[in-house]
Amino acid sequence: MEQSTPSPFSEPPGRPENYPLWHGSTPMELFLEHTVRTEKFFVEGQGIRVRDAGGRWFIDGRSGCWNMGLGYSAQGVKDAIARQLDELPTATLLSYDRPAQVTVRYARALVDAVGGGLDYLRLGNTGSQMTETAVMMSRFMRVLEGNPSRTAVLSFAGSYHGLGPGGNAISGMAAGFDFCGPLLPDVHLVPAAGSWTDNVRAKIEELSAERVTCVILEPQMGVMGVIPDADDLRELARLCRQHGIHFIADEVTTGFGRIGAMSRCVDLGIRPDMLVLGKNLTSGYVPIAALLVTGEIYEKAARPNPPRFLPAGSATDGHPVAAAAGLAVLDIFERDGILAHVRTIGAHLSEQLGAIQEKRLGESRVAGAGLMLSFPLSESGGQSWPVPRREAFRRACEDRGLLVSSGAVGAWIVPPLVTTAEDGDEIAAIVDDALAAVLAETKEGAA
Repeated sequence: MEQSTPSPFSEPPGRPENYPLWHGSTPMELFLEHTVRTEKFFVEGQGIRVRDAGGRWFIDGRSGCWNMGLGYSAQGVKDAIARQLDELPTATLLSYDRPAQVTVRYARALVDAVGGGLDYLRLGNTGSQMTETAVMMSRFMRVLEGNPSRTAVLSFAGSYHGLGPGGNAISGMAAGFDFCGPLLPDVHLVPAAGSWTDNVRAKIEELSAERVTCVILEPQMGVMGVIPDADDLRELARLCRQHGIHFIADEVTTGFGRIGAMSRCVDLGIRPDMLVLGKNLTSGYVPIAALLVTGEIYEKAARPNPPRFLPAGSATDGHPVAAAAGLAVLDIFERDGILAHVRTIGAHLSEQLGAIQEKRLGESRVAGAGLMLSFPLSESGGQSWPVPRREAFRRACEDRGLLVSSGAVGAWIVPPLVTTAEDGDEIAAIVDDALAAVLAETKEGAA
């Protein structure tokens, strides 16, 4: 990579004397005690690579937080942001009913791009906000229908739907609700193992269909790596329709190109009642998220008689700068054939990673689609490696110039959607070398 001029505001290398920033989901004591060094702060990005203040470049195999789809050099997006800042730097959808024209254009373009009969949308800032809004909307509609006691929400064990009072409650991870209760009530977790349809059916029978308002799910789980069978998902959608239960697809992670489609559900011929998108909508350059709904949902929730409004939103929903960035991303997707590219590169990289696992671990358990690839790390009997050993693999990749995400069963390799075949070869070579090193260290430690 090109050498860059150090910033005049750079801090000297080492441990900072005062660190005021509180990170979102990091135990700060561990960070401050073992990790924080000023030379590790990121200062620059080019293509799919990012540079730290110490001068090291890394392949960003985790795409920021899985959201930096077009890499760090999407000039068309940067130009659109700059133009919008000059023309109309801010506006609001929350009140006054005078939306920014660019936001209306973006809404039309996004529903056209996603398709699947999801013809209306609400815009927000984060996926967490919009999954919470989706559940609120489901309950809101029950009140409008005269059935306010129909409040039960079904979610899956090990799922992730964001952070916050709603996101933590509907996510199936103990860390999200064990220390922060009480949260959103009447949420029931369903096992993610086996048939999702059978598991949901059993829970419906336990609670009664008249109590269940919605099922929310990830069509490819982003923490546990569980990928439900396509026919199982279709059958689950039919079960929900049979009982009048809202089917909510949280595709903040899987959607908008990550697996080579705008939506896994829509790609499978499933029409969810509500679809949540986020992350890659603006390639992570500015925050935005979307909740797309069918015409039936829109008519009942947005245009009830007598008029009511869903009390959800914020002053920056549908921000014009984010909308301009989103339009530019859609243009690039169409111009450069991003979806087809992701399918091709993802299949090649998945094959390479599978071969590495077969060589080093005896069998391939690589899973996922497109460029959302789970790299499980387990013993021959199937037992996942303990956390310290999985972290050792992540650090070994980082030491060799590749950033990956730790997962519940191993690692996630989620590079930008513009990753080339040559980039994929380099990623695979680093993964192979890092895995060999960790296995060698483990063997030496056991000797």
